[in-house]
Amino acid sequence: MQEIIDVQFDIIIYLPKVTFITYADFCHRLEKALKVYQHCFDPKMTWYLLKNTVKVKPEALVHSPDGFTEFGLKKLSFAHKKIDKEGDTLISFIDGEHNTFGKLISYSASKSLDNSFVQSNIDFFFTEPNEPQILKQITFFVTELAKVFTDSYIEIDLMQTFSKVNALFVKRIGVSLIAYIPSPLKASDYPEAHQVIPIDKDDKQVGTVIVSLDHLPSIENTEDVKTINRIDLRLRDADLLPIRSDL
Repeated sequence: MQEIIDVQFDIIIYLPKVTFITYADFCHRLEKALKVYQHCFDPKMTWYLLKNTVKVKPEALVHSPDGFTEFGLKKLSFAHKKIDKEGDTLISFIDGEHNTFGKLISYSASKSLDNSFVQSNIDFFFTEPNEPQILKQITFFVTELAKVFTDSYIEIDLMQTFSKVNALFVKRIGVSLIAYIPSPLKASDYPEAHQVIPIDKDDKQVGTVIVSLDHLPSIENTEDVKTINRIDLRLRDADLLPIRSDL
C-alpha cells in the first residue's frame, strides 16, 4: 500500500486597503471567511483562541456554527483596538478537533507608515491527505471565497513538499496552483490552465479563479514548472499580479 503524504496548504486573502477598519467590519470580514470554511468543509466547525499551545480549552471557544461567542467578540474587540494603539494586530484561531498540525485561521492588519491606509490579510492554514479529491476540494473552497471576497486577491501557498515551486515567484501573487484575480479574464487567453473559473457579481464577471494544473505540482516535474511559469508570465505581462507587499 502506498503511503499517503499529508499536504499543508496556506490560503491567503489579501483584502483591499481601506482608510480605516471599524470593529463591525473587522468582525464581519472574519465571520464571512469562517462561514465559507463551514460551507466547504465542516458545517459543525468550532474555533478556539490560539495561544502558546495547540491544546484548546472549552472556555476559549470563539466561534461555533451559531457565530462568535461573547468571549470571541471580546477578543476581537481587543485585537481591533491594537490597530490604533500599536499600528498592527494579529488574532489566530485553531479548530477544536485538530490533528497534529491543526487547522488555523488568522486575521492580521497593519497601518501604513503614514497612517493613510490599513492593509489586512485573512490566512487559512490546514493539513489534508494528498488524495485525488483534495484538489477539487481546495478549488471549491477558493472559488467560494472568491464569490464572497470579489475585490480581493487570493492565492494558495503549498507548504513543505511543494514549497520550492512557490519560491520561484516570491515577490508577486503567483499561480503555483490556484489563484483568484479580481479581474475578468477569458479562458481562451490562458490555454495552459487546467481551469479558468469566472466569478460573477450582479450578473457581471468581476474576477477569475485560475487553476494551473489538474494535480498538485512538483518541482521535479519540469512540465509542471513550465506550465505554471507560462501562466504566471502572461498574467504579469498583463499587469495582473501585484507585489504582495503592495496589497
